[in-house]
Amino acid sequence: MATSIAFFNNKGGVGKTTLACNFAAFLAQHGYKVTVADCDPQSNATQLLLREETWESIYENRNDSERRTLLRALRHIRAGDSGVETDLELHRSFRFGVNVLAGHPSLSAVEDRLSASWAEFGSGFLGGARRSLWVRELVRSLADDVVIFDLGPSLGALNRSVLIGSDFFFTPVAPDLFSLYALENIGDWLEGWIKLYMDYVARLDATIDQRAEFEIESFLPVSQGWAGYSVQQYVAKTSKGKIRSVQAYDHYKQEIPERAGKLKRFEAPSLVYREVGVVPNMFSMIPMAQTAHAPIADLTTEDGVRGAQVTQQKRYVEQLTTMFEHLKTNAAL
Repeated sequence: MATSIAFFNNKGGVGKTTLACNFAAFLAQHGYKVTVADCDPQSNATQLLLREETWESIYENRNDSERRTLLRALRHIRAGDSGVETDLELHRSFRFGVNVLAGHPSLSAVEDRLSASWAEFGSGFLGGARRSLWVRELVRSLADDVVIFDLGPSLGALNRSVLIGSDFFFTPVAPDLFSLYALENIGDWLEGWIKLYMDYVARLDATIDQRAEFEIESFLPVSQGWAGYSVQQYVAKTSKGKIRSVQAYDHYKQEIPERAGKLKRFEAPSLVYREVGVVPNMFSMIPMAQTAHAPIADLTTEDGVRGAQVTQQKRYVEQLTTMFEHLKTNAAL
């Protein structure tokens, strides 16, 4: 079965989607078969990975769009059943070299169903357990080496179901106060979810054969699946040709390792680099990549890379490559 990695932080604006998609492209360039599953109702990953004409064709008809996105995988669950639809349409991102399970704005409407399923799981119902663990069945159905889940900044039922169904999770952060809170939130909530899960499995009304058939086990891979964090670079000020630190941001950056302490208990056995690196502030490269629907490493002069940007791009790619090598190691790939 494919290795699944969730990119998650319950604070937005930390470069999560950019990292997830560029890491997917990095793996694809190294020979891995990769699918990016866009689990964020805002569908930013879908818009980055796919050309305008592709995602416009997906969403131009509302009823048809549900069939062509991640919502199709959840159609039985949305109807109150337990199975996962595996006859899915995967869209090809040619510049990134990956398959895309497109997001959908109506994913937010699945929250109530998954929340109710979690409560049913807690009451011992097998159907509730299966619906809560839908991600494992989805990943099994995809003939890939790696499945990357891009999550929105929420601690709701949808993200909980993706996290407890994933092998690894990675947390991009920014050096600011709210990212520090987010790190602690993730640790607290994940600990609570895992404890509840183990309690629910213990009281589940299911035979040994049923537990085996639906792979409902007492151990969750994500309980030992933290693959580290990255730190988003901030724009430093320059005085007389020398970079001056921004005191508040330096203070927050120095606090990140300590605040990430609540996630240490979830570290993957394969984790070598708790901090995989600093994400460079790539300025105009980001909108350029979004317009071209291409990874940073693949941008060309035809996409608008000019003059000093050529040298900048080379430096960004070197930094990202080092980070992605570290993350690849942490996720045992």
